[in-house]
Amino acid sequence: MSPESGPAALVLAGGEPPAAGLLAPLLEDVGPVVAADGGLRHAAALGLAPDLIVGDLDSVTEDLLRAFPDVPVERHPRAKDELDLELALAAARRLGAASARVLGAFGGRLDQSLANLLVAARLATAEPPFPVTLHGGAHEARPCAPGLTCDAAWPPGTTVSLLALGGYAVVTATGLAYPVEDLRLPFGVGLGVSNVATGGRVVVRCAAGVVAVIAEHVAA
Repeated sequence: MSPESGPAALVLAGGEPPAAGLLAPLLEDVGPVVAADGGLRHAAALGLAPDLIVGDLDSVTEDLLRAFPDVPVERHPRAKDELDLELALAAARRLGAASARVLGAFGGRLDQSLANLLVAARLATAEPPFPVTLHGGAHEARPCAPGLTCDAAWPPGTTVSLLALGGYAVVTATGLAYPVEDLRLPFGVGLGVSNVATGGRVVVRCAAGVVAVIAEHVAA
């Protein structure tokens, strides 16, 4: 997504990691690596050393922490108003990141997955914007708002859905089988669900509102 004027942080959350066949490009050209609580286990599995561990650490064992003795820890109380992911994304911005890729953004809890998407949507409308892409299993989501462009190289046949996040969105997209040109996309309808990537690049621009661009990959 754009604009970006600095490195993309890699933020490790506690949900399901991306499918193995989707991982390689997500690990390229990353800046700071921040583990959000239970996401630390993904760092161990991927052989990554985080720059920072953030959260209340209720999902981290002492043995896992001891595996990273030189990594600073930003510990928060369990009774707090923010998600561990929110705190980790804020830390990534402080470390100089201009955007973030979240691995483990989606898991078994619908409330957490939905909250993660809404947090990313809020950051897409921040000043300046902080683009966040969310990845977990075969799922990928990219909130898009005016001033941001979602530009992704998704294989032909990838299911791509566009969902307005509150109010309505006005969206234009290329690289999809069904045309999307200045489409007024109301909140709470299925109009934008189940489009299909045609190959090459999928480019989505939002003229108004906020839209979630969701890709359902063929897990590999």
